[in-house]
Amino acid sequence: MISVNLKGTVVHGHGKGRTAGFPTANLACEQETVLPPFGVYAACVTIEGKQYVGVTNVGTRPTADDSALNTVETWILDCSGDFYGKEIKLKLLSYLRGIRKFDSMEHLKEQINLDAQKAKKLLAEAPTSAAVITCSAFETREAAAEIAGFLQNGDVLVLRGDLGAGKSEFARGIARGIGVTGAVPSPTFTIMNMYESGSLPLYHFDWYRVEDAEELYEIGAQEQLPGEGITLVEWAERAEELLPETRLEIVVETLNEEMRLLRFCPKGDFRALDWERILKC
Repeated sequence: MISVNLKGTVVHGHGKGRTAGFPTANLACEQETVLPPFGVYAACVTIEGKQYVGVTNVGTRPTADDSALNTVETWILDCSGDFYGKEIKLKLLSYLRGIRKFDSMEHLKEQINLDAQKAKKLLAEAPTSAAVITCSAFETREAAAEIAGFLQNGDVLVLRGDLGAGKSEFARGIARGIGVTGAVPSPTFTIMNMYESGSLPLYHFDWYRVEDAEELYEIGAQEQLPGEGITLVEWAERAEELLPETRLEIVVETLNEEMRLLRFCPKGDFRALDWERILKC
């Protein structure tokens, strides 16, 4: 797994972002830092103990210059000051888009303003979220298995992501982590699979083919939200009204063919977890 936590010292850049109206902090990372896949991310930025919303570019800057040099630069929103020589910490929480060349700095500015709006919305909705990047389906299952060791009776987990992103792989990791044996197929056609061979009962829902909440009431799905054991729900957007206020949402974002960004967003009164210790990153 690749950590989404980056830190380093702010160094001088070329000043093109400032000229265009979005001044960026250029980060000189520690030599052993493994950078995530290139792209633009929503980030939580910590400077001198204070936190801000940021938009971070990891990789090249094809609109600003034609250099092949890879950089980590962040537009720190609603923050001004001289940070040169100071250490800042970045926590990348969501992948916004890939890197591409715009036909002008003005068009780049328009896109970055859109990126900033998305970043603000994401961090406002999930201010205590955490994330990690997995490099394979195996690592996605391993990350889930680590989390499973910290789950408790009555926990509800909601898995969000596009078709094929890896939600079912994450569900398999949860099942293995609590000791479920045998195959763990996606319940796309059965709506729910129940497993009782683990340390806790596991109810795995897939609402992809559900047309309305009434179908779920007919099979008693509401009794497991929450219920005895652990409940996993894929495609919860088909019947959001059934979800309890207290839950853990896991958003699976596709970075490339193999890599996924997993974002963990506690909702309601879901207890605080030490994500860095759980995920060992």
